[in-house]
Amino acid sequence: LRAQQPQRVFFWVSQSFPQASSGAEEKSCIFEQWLRRHHPLQEVYPEANAPIGHNRESYMVPFIPLYRNGDFFISSRDLGYDYSNLQESERDIFQDYIRPYLEQASRIWPWLTGAAMVGSVLTLVLGGITRLLCRRRKRKQLHEENQPLLMEKEDYHSLLYQTHL
Repeated sequence: LRAQQPQRVFFWVSQSFPQASSGAEEKSCIFEQWLRRHHPLQEVYPEANAPIGHNRESYMVPFIPLYRNGDFFISSRDLGYDYSNLQESERDIFQDYIRPYLEQASRIWPWLTGAAMVGSVLTLVLGGITRLLCRRRKRKQLHEENQPLLMEKEDYHSLLYQTHL
C-alpha cells in the first residue's frame, strides 16, 4: 500500500500544501530541499527497474489528463507554489559584506600563492647573499691575535709593526 501512496491524489495535495505547524512543514518539503540543494537532471529519475508505476515514463494514476512521474521531478517554484520556510530570507551581514571578499579571494588565490612562493625564494636568496657578505667582512677584519704568522710578500707594507713598551 505504501508503494502506491505517491499515486494517490491525497498524497499530492498533502505534500503540496504544508500544514500550519512548522514541524510538519519541514517534514513535507524534504524532497523540495533535496531538489534545491542538488539540482538533479531529469535523467536521475529512474527510467526503469523502479517499483511498478514509479519509473520516469510511467503514468500517474488517477490523474486525467495523464501525467508522467518525470513531469513532476521539478521544483515547487516551477509548479507555482513555494514553502514559507524555504523562501529566501533577508540577507545577513555575512552574505552582504564578507562573502564578496571571500569570492574575490578565491579568484585570486593562485596569484597570492605564487606571490608568496616568489617572495619566500627572494627572501632566501637575499638572506644567503647577506650572510656570505658578512662572513667575508669578518674574515678581512682579523684581530691581532687571529692574524696569521706567515704572510704573502704583498701584504708586508700594509702591516704596522708597533711595540708596546
